[in-house]
Order: sequence, then structure tokens, then C-alpha cells
Amino acid sequence: MKNSFKLLSLIFICSVVFFISCKKSDSPANTNNKNLTVFLTDDPSQYDSVLVDIRFVEVKVDTSKDHESDDHFGDNDKDDDDDHVHHDQFGKWDTLSIVPGVYNLAALRNGVNMTLGTANISGKVRKIRITLGSNNSVYKAGVKYPLSLFPGTNNYLYVKIHEEDEDNDNNNVNKSIWIDFDLSRSVIEQNGQFYLKPILKPFSKKHFGSIKGKVFPQDAHAVVNASNSQDVGNAIPEKSGEYEIQGLREGTYAVTFHSFNGYRDTTINNVVVHSGSKVELPNITLRH
Repeated sequence: MKNSFKLLSLIFICSVVFFISCKKSDSPANTNNKNLTVFLTDDPSQYDSVLVDIRFVEVKVDTSKDHESDDHFGDNDKDDDDDHVHHDQFGKWDTLSIVPGVYNLAALRNGVNMTLGTANISGKVRKIRITLGSNNSVYKAGVKYPLSLFPGTNNYLYVKIHEEDEDNDNNNVNKSIWIDFDLSRSVIEQNGQFYLKPILKPFSKKHFGSIKGKVFPQDAHAVVNASNSQDVGNAIPEKSGEYEIQGLREGTYAVTFHSFNGYRDTTINNVVVHSGSKVELPNITLRH
């Protein structure tokens, strides 16, 4: 009788251990919390100011260990499919801590960044969603104009995130993502009306590079453009002549200084950009 009781007890204990082991294997991955910071910067335009009303910022976090090795698992997740069925059945939306308000995105240029929001998350960031309000406007030559969303454009702005778009610190505790709001292509002027059709690009400091330098004289009102077949970036220099183009993919670029007031354009070819580094070009003086 005692032997039978011992045998039953042993079977029970083994069953409990097996059950707990199975539960552990089914548990979500990425249980370690990380501090996420999302920064906003601007690929500038020629407008005096571009005021954009930002209401909410959210991140979609995937906690499944079955997906952790697939960096492109969320690529088929349609932006209008957020009802947690079909492609949206994975992950959850977390709201970042932000200060809602109207921000002058035209001021975020030449290396200037703004902290858009922060959160404590557990899992893999698949997507960022920015909700815009209706109080948007643009200033051109000192005159203020309403800035309406382009017809058919939703006020929910989505950005898909991959590993190359994230920076992690050495302790793997703090995560950072930069979002480039390309105003030069996002603001559209038609028949005296101004429309916003946002174009957003995520990047990280570790996996992307930048180009910086100085261009003179101020009277040339130069616009700096860096481009190749894979990527493009722009900068409008400060009064001091300083400029910086962030978020460029590794590669070889042609950097063109477009000028006005009778000054000639100048191009520097074969500018090599490496991930995680800044290329500093020699000072450029534009001439008639």
C-alpha cells in the first residue's frame, strides 16, 4: 500500500513539473522591460514654420517568442487593420507618455531632435502610430495658412519598425528610435491651398549615418541635398552656415548645394557614409 502511495505521489509530482515546464515554454518572450524613447526630427522645407498638432503616440509591441527571430513578421500588418483579428492578432498597443500640443517641426533641423514620447515596454516594437489633431498650419513669407490633411489621408500616421531602426544601450535596458518627418515632401501646395500628406522615416544612430559641414555665404540661401539610388536627405543651413543631414543609410552619396541670388550650384561626389558615424565635409563657399 505504501509503495502504491509513493508511486502515485511520484507520478503526481512529475505531472506538476511537466505542466509547469510546458507553461514556461509557452510563455511570451522578451519579458525584460525596456525604457523606450521616441525622438522626432525634420527633413526640412523652405517654409518659415510648419505647426503640427500631435495628440497621441502609440507603439505596437509583439511579446511572442515565436516571432522574435523574424524581424519582418509585422510587415503584412495593414495600417487599417487594428482590431486584433487576422494580421493584427499579435501584439498590443501601448500609449507613450507625451505632452500633446502643436509643435513647430520646421525648427527640428540640422541635428536638432525633440523627445516625442517615452514608455516602459516588454517586447519587440513592430509599429509606431502618431495621432494628429486638426490644429495644423504653415507660415510662408510671414503669412499663416491653414494646413489640412491631404484628401484621403488619415490622421493616424503609421511607421513600421525593424531592428536597424532601434538603438539599444550597452545594458540593453534603454531603447531609442528616431522618426524623420520629411516636411519637404509632406507639405503640398495646390492653388493657394496647403495640404499635409505625411512621409515618415524611422532610423537609429547606430545603423544610419549623417553628413555635416558649413556653407557660405548666407546670401546664397543654400539648400543641401544628399542622394543616391537608395536614399535622400536635405538640410537648410543655419545663419552660421552649419548644416547636418541625419538618418542616411550606409552608402556613397552626391551632395549638392543648391543656391539662389545668382550663385552657382556646387556638387561634391563620392561622399561615403558609414553606419553610426558622421561625415564632416570641408567648408563650401558658393560663387557667382
